[in-house]
Amino acid sequence: MKFLLTEILKPRLLSVIIAGGLIPLTYVISLLIYNYQDNVALQDSSIKRYTLGVEKQAATIGYFFLERKYDIRSMANSLEIGTYFANKAMGMSEQYGLKVSLFTIRKMMKETIKNKTIADKSIYKRFIFVDSSKTILVNSGDTLPTHMALPCNKKLSKIKNEPELLLENTPRGPEFILATPCFFKKKRSGWIITWLNLKALENHFLNSSPDISSMALGLTTENGSFINLSKTTNINSSWANLKNEIANISDLKVISINTFPGDASPFLLTRIQIQSLPLFLTAYVKQSEILGNLKAWPFLAGIGAVIVIVALALILFLNTKTRNLILTARIDESKKQQKLLTAKNSQLEKEIIKRQQAEQFLKENEERYQKLFEYSSDAILILEGSTIIACNQKTAELLNLDRDEIINQDFHTFSPTTQPDGRESKAVCMMKRSGDVPQSQHFEWTLKTANNNRLDTEISMTILSFGSDTLIQLIIRDITERKRTQEILIQTEKMMAIGGLAAGMAHEINNPLGVILQANQNIDRRLGSTLKKNRETAHTIGLDFDKLQLYLQEKSITKYVQSIQSAGERAAKIVKSMLEFGRASEYSNKQLHNLNEILDTTIEMASTDYDLKKKFDFKNIEIKRFYSDIGMIMCEKTEIGQVFLNIIKNAAQAMNDFSLDKPTITLHTELISDNIRVTIEDNGPGIRDQDQKQIFEPFFTTKPVGEGTGLGLSVSYFIITSHYGGKVRVKSKQNKGTQFVIEFPKNNKNAAKRFIKS
Repeated sequence: MKFLLTEILKPRLLSVIIAGGLIPLTYVISLLIYNYQDNVALQDSSIKRYTLGVEKQAATIGYFFLERKYDIRSMANSLEIGTYFANKAMGMSEQYGLKVSLFTIRKMMKETIKNKTIADKSIYKRFIFVDSSKTILVNSGDTLPTHMALPCNKKLSKIKNEPELLLENTPRGPEFILATPCFFKKKRSGWIITWLNLKALENHFLNSSPDISSMALGLTTENGSFINLSKTTNINSSWANLKNEIANISDLKVISINTFPGDASPFLLTRIQIQSLPLFLTAYVKQSEILGNLKAWPFLAGIGAVIVIVALALILFLNTKTRNLILTARIDESKKQQKLLTAKNSQLEKEIIKRQQAEQFLKENEERYQKLFEYSSDAILILEGSTIIACNQKTAELLNLDRDEIINQDFHTFSPTTQPDGRESKAVCMMKRSGDVPQSQHFEWTLKTANNNRLDTEISMTILSFGSDTLIQLIIRDITERKRTQEILIQTEKMMAIGGLAAGMAHEINNPLGVILQANQNIDRRLGSTLKKNRETAHTIGLDFDKLQLYLQEKSITKYVQSIQSAGERAAKIVKSMLEFGRASEYSNKQLHNLNEILDTTIEMASTDYDLKKKFDFKNIEIKRFYSDIGMIMCEKTEIGQVFLNIIKNAAQAMNDFSLDKPTITLHTELISDNIRVTIEDNGPGIRDQDQKQIFEPFFTTKPVGEGTGLGLSVSYFIITSHYGGKVRVKSKQNKGTQFVIEFPKNNKNAAKRFIKS
């Protein structure tokens, strides 16, 4: 034993023993220092992952708000909003013309609320659309909340071009409001305002991380105030006590708070500003969850006591523990990144699907508008300046041209040199396009087709602005037939009114006229020398009857009496014609007749008429007949014959005054559908345009005074339209003849009923 102790205490052996002890101890201390450094590195890595997680979450929230700005900006630039302002600029009222536009805007807002979701929750609570006077025009909800007036009233006017996030504190809690101006013709004309669903924002972005149980996220302002999205007074009340600490935190900086309300454990606190927003994402978490509970020096003291006994086991344990911690942290980080990537991929897939649906919707809308353009029943032209750059098929059909012949031509090329009001077409076109006129115009215009036919049209012109480009849209509707119908209706109503007046006047004139004629006849008889009674009366009173006769002749009294009689008979004839306007159309002698035969009879009557035979030499007029098998019609023969005779007499007189070498009257009859058409045409001087609208009016005549009463054509017109439900129209050009067209319903039910009744 002494030997062993001595051997041990030998200097050389002692050195070996000390060296043998120091070497393992140094090795163990080195291992502990290495383990401590690993723990410190692991803690730094955990803090970086924690900070990076908060930063990514802030970036995600920033991206969320950028998408919301894009949504509301797209809505402000939408076709529906632009159409509303364009219609309003055209002068449409809110009650009528703008109602459809506001309904479309409200529908668009509702569809946005329905389609824009996150985690099956709607992102938006409500949209409103206000005009430049800050009056609410459209509300996506049924009603506005009673506590809500126009939000951020003073801040709206400060918004320039891009959408801005406005924070409002209301009695019911905070509100996140996005507002963007609406521009029309580069002028701010209103705003789109929306409220975000804070519950959806909180549930999706601010819930505690499942990997870090004690972590809490919240939104704070620049001064450190917490924005309570839960709208309750007791949730996260401890945030209020951290206001000063939060305000002093710079981006990505982490501070440690030793005492936290309600929990004595130390906490780590950080905040990061959300891009382009006056908001910060603030987070706190227990320090132990990030840095762990492992402390180097207490662990070193415990290990020192048993360093000799468990040196090898400790080395193995520390190495294994360190590696396990690093591996565990890396696995956790990998899982977290995988979850985040999966969520992002899912969100991107949803966005891609929505974008594809939007593109499909735009494509379908484009096809729909193209079909509306192409298959419109009205002609549509698009002009750039005065040049036509596009037109639909209806335009080509209207002008009787191919599209290639229309494109790149000036619009006034397809118009006559002057319009009916005498103005030059080119000058009027330039005036319509000037900037001093309204953006939308509605006017009538005369066009010229390829075969030089003139068309009366109605044009709706709209000036469309696309940035720096300005286009003109013309919607053209052919109203030629409508104007003809209007003229016929006006003429018919005028004739009915004048007819009633003429008939009334005729009845009133007829009675005194009869008295005058009867009295004049009595005077003529009392003064005549043929009655024996006159001579006896003169002899009884001592009057020389022959001298009386001589006196009457010398003073032309007899001629005066005859003039009175002639004038009275002529007046009676006029009264008879006037009575035709008010005469009932029930005749007992209406029968089935052939109009071809009535025309032939009328020509024979005209050839034997004294005036026509002596004054106008009717036999020198060539009569051309083009008759068709038109069947029979129920009519009064002499009445219809008188209509034909009036027209033929006017034609004969006009051609006589025109001094034609070969005057000709052409007669056509044809059956068109259920109507019989009779055309009487001459090659005379024609009728002036200003006279064509008056020729059927009573007492209108172009003949010299005393030669015409002005009742022939008016009575004829009234008979055809009133008695037979037919039509009469005239076509005439000066020096190219006149054409009268008369149409009868073949099955005249009204005439048949009158015939049966009589």
